[in-house]
Amino acid sequence: MSPNSPAHLLILDAASDAPACRSALAQLSLPSLAALLAELTPAPLERLPDDALDTPAERALARAQGLAGEDGRLPWAAAAAAAAGLPPAQDWAMLTPCHLEAGMNQVRLSDPALLALPPDQAEALMASMAPYLAEDGIVVECWQDGRWLAHGEPFRGLATASPERVLGEDDLNAWMPASPLLRRLQNEMQMLLYTHPVNDAREAQRLVTVNALWISGCGSWPATPPRPSAVQVVDALRSSARQGDWASWSAAWQEIDKTHCAPLLQRLRAGEPVALTLSGPQGSRRFDGLPRGALARWLASWRKPQLAQLLEGL
Repeated sequence: MSPNSPAHLLILDAASDAPACRSALAQLSLPSLAALLAELTPAPLERLPDDALDTPAERALARAQGLAGEDGRLPWAAAAAAAAGLPPAQDWAMLTPCHLEAGMNQVRLSDPALLALPPDQAEALMASMAPYLAEDGIVVECWQDGRWLAHGEPFRGLATASPERVLGEDDLNAWMPASPLLRRLQNEMQMLLYTHPVNDAREAQRLVTVNALWISGCGSWPATPPRPSAVQVVDALRSSARQGDWASWSAAWQEIDKTHCAPLLQRLRAGEPVALTLSGPQGSRRFDGLPRGALARWLASWRKPQLAQLLEGL
């Protein structure tokens, strides 16, 4: 990490517009977070439009890591390739095996993490799909964190949404890649997967099957690689927020306050520059600061806004 880079904490699902979440937030006692927010300077709220391909968390994390790109073109796949020792300058994409749930008037994406696809099943699936992908100039390099890293000309300049972005959406058509070639390829993979032995085995075990590939993470790697920056991402609020379980969400927040916010506050008061980013489903806000004296902290504590005010719009 660069000597000038602050210790940076990014907390996902820190708030929501749901009335029950606002009510829970008003009752929360988060002393370390409150002290941090009293001493740090907030940047303007960054709220994304409803049809944005990126999530606020993705935008915030990209900025912290020095990655740039237009909406839907953050180079996540290239960054993962670089971390894996592969040449990031190629046209990379993440291919995520997933399950699409078809209803009467909607098609939804199930959380890909629920597949828990073991490497041997992933290898068997890719052995079947690779020849079809190769016909369209797509080369799969490796299996990483529940997805494949692949490169090829069809991914050049492609705007995509991550699986995380489309969870809960009823009409996935608007979120699919605009490329006719890739849409045709996705349809072919659905047909191939429908009768695949891996899915037969998963059905026999009453496990969720793999019936689609989701393409995401395309974006051009910069000519000048971004400077390394250590950002600690905290996603302990994710599950309860997705389920609307605000009692569990509040309990998770209190644990985060003790295990993450308190150490960050200690680092700030020990003389380190720190940064805190709080992200929600609609927006994110970053707080920065350098250590200040006791008098300045005391004065700030008198004029600190309420948590609900600082998290408004997330």
